[in-house]
Amino acid sequence: MRFISYRKGERLMLRLAFFLLTALLTCAVAYARVPFGKDVLSSPDEYFSTREQGVDSMAFLPPPPAYDSLLFAQDKAAYEYGLSLRHTERGAQALKDCDVHHLPETFSEAFGGPITEQDMPELFLLMKRAARELSSLSTRTAKKGYRRLRPYVLYNAATCQPEGEEQRRNSGSYPSGHSSMGWGLALILSEINPGRKEVLLKRGYEYGQSRVICGYHWQSDVDAGRLAGAAGVANLHANDDFSRQLHKAKEEFARLAEAGKVRTQ
Repeated sequence: MRFISYRKGERLMLRLAFFLLTALLTCAVAYARVPFGKDVLSSPDEYFSTREQGVDSMAFLPPPPAYDSLLFAQDKAAYEYGLSLRHTERGAQALKDCDVHHLPETFSEAFGGPITEQDMPELFLLMKRAARELSSLSTRTAKKGYRRLRPYVLYNAATCQPEGEEQRRNSGSYPSGHSSMGWGLALILSEINPGRKEVLLKRGYEYGQSRVICGYHWQSDVDAGRLAGAAGVANLHANDDFSRQLHKAKEEFARLAEAGKVRTQ
C-alpha cells in the first residue's frame, strides 16, 4: 500500500484549507449582496420589494469611521452635544421620534394635514409599506456587514428610551434605519405635496438627528442612513407596485387639496 508522505499530506491540508477559505469568502460576498430577512414575499403589507430587489447598502456605503480617526472624534463630539439636549424641548421631541408606531402622525404637521387611515387611507398605506422598506431592507446588508457598536453600548450609558436598549443592543448601528426611513419618507411626501417640501425635508432631517440626541446612533450612522434612504426611494421608483400606490396617494392628495382639507403651502 502506498502511503502519502508527511509533506504531501501537509500540501493536501493547505489546499483543503484554501478551498474552504475561498468558499467562506464567496458565501460572505453572496450574503452581502442578498439582504436576508423579511420582504414583500413574507410580509406583503409591510414591503414593496423582494430581498433581491432591495438596495444593497453594503455595496455603496463606506465603512464607518475608525475609532482613532478624526471622523470618529466628530462622532463623539456630536454624541456629547446630543447628550446636552436630552432634558430640553428638543430632547422631548427626540423621545417622541423613537415611537415608529405613530410615524404618519410624526409627519402630519409638516405635510399639512392629518395622515391617518381614515383621512388619507392611500397615503397611510404608502407610508406604512415604504417605512419598513426604507428602515430595514435599505440598510440591512450594511448593518449586518459592519456590525458597528451603538454609542450606548460602547459607553455603557443610558439612552433617552431605556426600554428599547436591549432589543437593539446587538443590532448594527451603521447605518441608522430610523434616519433612512425618516429621510426617505420626507422625499416621498415632498413629491406628493411639493409646496411644502422644505418643511417636510426639515422634519425628515430632524427625525434623523433625534437618534443622535437619544444616544442610539452616531452622527455618521445618521448621515449614512440618509444616503441609504435616498437610494431606497430611487429603487422604489422602479417598482411597479410602489408606483401604483404612489399614484393613488397623489390622486387622494389632489382631491383633498381641492377641497381645502390639506395645506399646499
